[in-house]
Amino acid sequence: MKNRLITFILIILAMLVVFNSGTFLNSSDSISPTLIIGFMLLSSFVVGFFFERGGLPRITGYILSGLVFGPFILKFYSSESVEELLFLNSLALAFIAFNAGSELRIKEIIHDIKPILYLTMGVTIVVFTGVTTIVFLISDLIPFMKPYPLPAKIAIASIFGIISVARSPSSAIAIINETKAKGSYTSTILSITIIMDVLIIILFALVISINSLVIEPGSTFEFSFIAFLVFEILIAFVLGFFLGKFIIFLINRIKVEFSVVIIALGFFVMKFSHFAGSFISNNYEMNLNLEPLLICMAAGFTVQNFSGYGDIFLKRMDKISIPVYVAFFTITGASINLDLLRTGWILGLIIFFSRISMIYLGSGLSTKIARSEKKIKENSWLGFITQAGISLGLLSEVVRRFPEAGIHIQAILIATITLNQIIGPVGFKYGLFRAGETFRNREETSDKKQ
Repeated sequence: MKNRLITFILIILAMLVVFNSGTFLNSSDSISPTLIIGFMLLSSFVVGFFFERGGLPRITGYILSGLVFGPFILKFYSSESVEELLFLNSLALAFIAFNAGSELRIKEIIHDIKPILYLTMGVTIVVFTGVTTIVFLISDLIPFMKPYPLPAKIAIASIFGIISVARSPSSAIAIINETKAKGSYTSTILSITIIMDVLIIILFALVISINSLVIEPGSTFEFSFIAFLVFEILIAFVLGFFLGKFIIFLINRIKVEFSVVIIALGFFVMKFSHFAGSFISNNYEMNLNLEPLLICMAAGFTVQNFSGYGDIFLKRMDKISIPVYVAFFTITGASINLDLLRTGWILGLIIFFSRISMIYLGSGLSTKIARSEKKIKENSWLGFITQAGISLGLLSEVVRRFPEAGIHIQAILIATITLNQIIGPVGFKYGLFRAGETFRNREETSDKKQ
């Protein structure tokens, strides 16, 4: 502990000198992005260690480290530097998606199908309806919503509601890997979180398409848009299946450095998805948006369930997971725009507590109807708080579709998502411990038997 603290202080002092070299040495050279990512990894890793020793999730430490040392507080690096490193987030998300798919086992899903279905439907309906209703009831207290007529207020409130349904598979997987959790509670929460990652895309498209008729008079509802979206998802799953088969071939026949292969495949999927979308759009006038994360998720699912290499795949992924998670969550923290947070934090706080209340209510009702086991009844809501990646992506689409209202919605919900991303991992780690499914629980049980 003492050595880590000394190391952390030395890292900070060294970087203070480097980042202020212009002042000390009269140098105008910009700081290398490689140096910045090196500092991010070192400092966040040590901060994560301190958080873990305090009983908190490491990823919360990574996020807060990125936020504190980032462009809005201590300003060790600029917003431009963070933007240059965002490509690492894409690679990390591809890795996390591979991992997410490989954590899903058909046998476990079938075994827990009842609580999975009830919780997915129950929490989705209650959170969407509850948050939408609360935002509508306080709409006269929200300055930008005041001028809108009643139907438009309901439509805008429903946008808050649908984004509140979204969760964060990346955070859930990181916490599960950190705690080495295993059991029915773990598999149920993970399955629901990943299923919702797919379902939310369809639900969001449906809500946005309907709302465009209300918020922007003169728009027309295009059912074909929803049908085409489903088609895109199916194509992504088919491509993911073949990619998974290719990974199985590599594991079985070719002895190569696994980490390099996975990173290369993730990079290829990202580039291929964007290239295919642009090519089809330019040459055939069709807007085909392949979702690379769904492709990677389907690939991991294929390796786990259609080969004998599922466990091998997970073990190899686990070996390279720490630097991936450190980079991803640190950059996520550094990307949090505190200027936007300041403009929407009060309403963001209201929606934050509203969302958690609805998650608690929806989880309680769903597990009671499904007659789930006690540990799932008591702790399921703790696994649904985290929000990140896809929520921010959906917000970008809201701003694009509704420029006038979207920027205000974004400011409020970024505050909510930030709180969910910081508090959520803490809640989920606590839920896993209460459910008795962490590695620490198993060690304690083993010690008692001896």
